[in-house]
Amino acid sequence: MHRGTDDVGPADVIRHWTLGPATRINRSEMDDVAFSRLNQRQRECLRLVYRNLEAKEIARELGLSPHTVVEHLRDARRVLGASRSMHAARMLVEYEQDNRIVYEPLGVTRQGNAAMMSGIPVAAMGAAAGIRKNRYNFNYLERLGLIVGIAVGIIALTGSLAMGAHVVSQILVEHKVDLSDSAYRR
Repeated sequence: MHRGTDDVGPADVIRHWTLGPATRINRSEMDDVAFSRLNQRQRECLRLVYRNLEAKEIARELGLSPHTVVEHLRDARRVLGASRSMHAARMLVEYEQDNRIVYEPLGVTRQGNAAMMSGIPVAAMGAAAGIRKNRYNFNYLERLGLIVGIAVGIIALTGSLAMGAHVVSQILVEHKVDLSDSAYRR
C-alpha cells in the first residue's frame, strides 16, 4: 500500500492521542480558506466546545436549539476535516492564536492569550486547560447520598443471594438430598 506524504498513518494517530491536548494540531494542509469558510455561529459553537460544554449547554448559552448546535458543529467538522468536535475546536483556537495581530507581552503565556483571543472568559480557563467539568449537577451531599444508596443496594443484593442459597440448602436437607451422591454427578 502506497502512502503519500500527506497521509496520516497509525503512528501519527497514536502519537497524537498519547501526547494529549497539549500537542499542536498539525494543519499543514489547512489554510486560511478553510477557516474563513466557518461562519460566526460555527466559530462560537467550537469555542464553547473547547470549554467542554455539551450541545444542550451551548444551545442554552447561544439561545439556539440543541439540534441547531449539533448541525453547526457537524458543518464545522466537515469544513475543517475533523472527525471530532473537540479536534475542530482545538484547530480553531490554534488558528486564531497563530493569526493574532497583537504582539505578545513578555512573561505572558500563550495559553492565557489563546483564551482572550478566542472569546473564552478567563474564569472558564480551568475547563480549557484540561479540567473536566462535572456533567451531572450534583452537589457533594447528593453525591454522598448516591454513593450510600448504591452501597446499600449492593449489600441488600448480597444478602438476598445469601438468603436464597440458605433456602435452597434447607430444602435439600428437608428432602434428604445429598449432592455428593453419584446420581447427581456427571
